[in-house]
Amino acid sequence: MQTIQTTKSSQSNPLRSLLESFAGSAAKFREKVCDECGWSESTFYKKVRETRNSTEVFSKAEIERIKDLAWEIQQELKDRL
Repeated sequence: MQTIQTTKSSQSNPLRSLLESFAGSAAKFREKVCDECGWSESTFYKKVRETRNSTEVFSKAEIERIKDLAWEIQQELKDRL
């Protein structure tokens, strides 16, 4: 019952809906990157903290796929506007 009320509230409140979308986008991005690159969540966060040059940490294919995923998430957020 709680889920129905939350969903109904967010549908009637566009600010809440957008905030929930933004809040969920980081987790969705992480999940997609982990899935596409075959990483665990801990590997994802290790790579996030890495301070070396990106070419030393990521392959060119990984960099391109991560950028593509970022664009997908961004487009999903834009579509909610």
